[in-house]
Amino acid sequence: MNIYRHLGDQVATIEARELAEQLVTWHDAMVKHVRVLGSRHDAQCGEDCPHEEAASLWTAAQMTFGARARDLVFLRSHGQPKRQTSATHVRDRAAEVRV
Repeated sequence: MNIYRHLGDQVATIEARELAEQLVTWHDAMVKHVRVLGSRHDAQCGEDCPHEEAASLWTAAQMTFGARARDLVFLRSHGQPKRQTSATHVRDRAAEVRV
């Protein structure tokens, strides 16, 4: 059973099932995209990259599936904003602990 379709069936609304089908299509495209990019040293995203849709689909999944959306790990990993950390920031926090 596909997790996107499973969640769509659990929520049991037309919108949830339609979103689930969009997510299935996006997931397949994203997996293919990641595999192609991962196999090339000079890889860069082009037009119509599935990364472009990830954030809006993640937001839609949260709104439609509620707390259940957290189970969509692959979507979340590509659709959730990346947390910015830097070596300087980490070093500063370490220095604060020692004081």
